[in-house]
Amino acid sequence: LPISPLDLNRLIEEIATLFSVGGRLQTKLAPDCPLVMGDAVQLRQVILNLIGNAIEATEHTEQPQIEILTGVVKLADGAPAVRMLVRENGPGFAPSMLARAFEPYATSKPRGTGLGLAIVRKIVDEHGARIDLGNRTDESGAVRGAQIALLFTKIAKSGENPRVSAATPA
Repeated sequence: LPISPLDLNRLIEEIATLFSVGGRLQTKLAPDCPLVMGDAVQLRQVILNLIGNAIEATEHTEQPQIEILTGVVKLADGAPAVRMLVRENGPGFAPSMLARAFEPYATSKPRGTGLGLAIVRKIVDEHGARIDLGNRTDESGAVRGAQIALLFTKIAKSGENPRVSAATPA
C-alpha cells in the first residue's frame, strides 16, 4: 500500500464538490486536523462509497441531509487521532444489518451487491484505522438516521506534518 502523509480534509473537499447536489451534502472539517498516513486512491474510494450509501439511504427522505465532519481526538495514551464522521437523516440501519453490515454480500438494498462496506472495512483495516457504524437517535430513542465513524490513528510524524507542532512529542 503506497502510504504517505495525506490531508484528509482536502480529499473530502475534492470529493464533496462532486456531490454538491441541492445542498444536501454539508462538510464541517476541523482546520487543525493533522495529516494522516494514507493512500489517497483507496481513501477516495472509501469516502465515495460512504457518500453514495448516504445518498441512497436518504432517497426517500423529505429533506435529505448528509454531513461529513472531521475532528481531532485524543487516544487513551494521549496521542492525537483524526475522526471522520459521515451522518445522514435517512431511515437508519435495520437492526439485522447493524451486526452484519461489514460482511460481504450483506445488503438491505434491492440492487445492492453488499460488497461496498466490506471493501470499505478492508481498506480501513489496511490503514490501521477503525470503523464503527450505528443509528442516530433523538431524545425519545427514535432512529433519525445513520452514522459511520472512522478513526485514523496513524498520523504523519512532526517533520512531515505541518499541523503537528514541534512541541508535540513524536
